[in-house]
Amino acid sequence: MSHKSGDTPASRPRVALLEDSPEEAQAAIELLTHNGHRVVHQKSGRVFFEMLQRDSFDILILDWSVPELSGYEVLRRVRDNLRSNVPVVMLTARGSEFEVVQALNGGADDYLVKPWRPFELLARLQVQLRSGRSQPAAPGEDEIEGWHFSAADQTVRRGTEEFRLPLKEFEVARMLFRHLGRPLSREHLNETLWARQAASRTIDTHVSRVRSRLGLTIDRGFQLQAIYGFGYRLDRVA
Repeated sequence: MSHKSGDTPASRPRVALLEDSPEEAQAAIELLTHNGHRVVHQKSGRVFFEMLQRDSFDILILDWSVPELSGYEVLRRVRDNLRSNVPVVMLTARGSEFEVVQALNGGADDYLVKPWRPFELLARLQVQLRSGRSQPAAPGEDEIEGWHFSAADQTVRRGTEEFRLPLKEFEVARMLFRHLGRPLSREHLNETLWARQAASRTIDTHVSRVRSRLGLTIDRGFQLQAIYGFGYRLDRVA
């Protein structure tokens, strides 16, 4: 289940891992990295949550019993303070029925009890990632809220409208739609599309052009707004 050499950074999910055990963290990082994920790891719940206030990820994996701020408290703050619907998987030694129910009712999307099994963990993550983003209609294509993205010719279609974009603008547009309804950080865009080489002004310019070219305005049913000190958020509006 290792990732293919042809995978692009944009196709590799960005994972935030909260785990205080060095051995558990290393095992999870190696498994995920070797199977096409990009992993950012923290061992402190407080530091992890501070990171989430300035960066975005495709999925979060949380251990419950970690220093300074528990994984459960991080989960509650993600749902209540950040109001984020990013998929969250609890991966913990706590396995009582009460704790599982507490976490699921608190906003967790899935719950695995240690010791975890590699292929099961990968499968559970894939389920959550599929539910949190569009499914490719064909290799190199996405269908999201009536918008069709074709990487082959860098074309975006909506109904009878067709927009052919420069490569980077196409990639920015597709990432914004893949994170529809969720905050998307500049760091996330920069790492994925520019290998962290772009200045903030460059990213802002590309987002502005995407907004203009695709007409992402309230009167057309979408709102693309900047989040100060963080990045952007694309929402569908009634």
